[in-house]
Amino acid sequence: MILTQLRRMRFAVLLVVLAGIGSSIAMNVFHAPSNPIARFVAALPPLAVFGCLELVVRIPSSSRWLTAVRILGATIVAGGAAVLSFAQQRAAVESIGFPEWQSWMWPWIIDGTMIVASVSLVEVTRKIRQVGEAGMTAPTPAVAARAWVDQFETPETLAFRAAQKELREQETQRAKSLNGSKAAA
Repeated sequence: MILTQLRRMRFAVLLVVLAGIGSSIAMNVFHAPSNPIARFVAALPPLAVFGCLELVVRIPSSSRWLTAVRILGATIVAGGAAVLSFAQQRAAVESIGFPEWQSWMWPWIIDGTMIVASVSLVEVTRKIRQVGEAGMTAPTPAVAARAWVDQFETPETLAFRAAQKELREQETQRAKSLNGSKAAA
């Protein structure tokens, strides 16, 4: 894939993340008590997850240990936010009249979409970073295989291949000359 395609993919995945976060915020705020402070607090868990996701995605890894700490912290924030948000979303769906079994499903759908989109966003961003650092497009499997074979192309190997080609040509000429002399006789 070329860099432009990867950037378009990142934009599409980001839209899915934002749709999941927007849905989660809407459900949390809808179920919160009707005072502004409670609604603000209800909106915080999905926003915290988005903030952590952006930090994981945007900051290049400089150390495995620091990256692990950052990912662990984001996972803890996401876990806490998921528990709070799940309860709010479930109560919101139940309060608008859906059956109880559906009130348990909607939070799984919304939060599950956010998980898949978040992991996808991390993957696409890392791929963009890899391709950008290489200064080229990502290689196709055929190009990668040829690059692997080319690493063994030493002057000796090239000379050997040239000698083999010359021998084959000589054998072909000899066979033609033998066939030509038999046809003339």
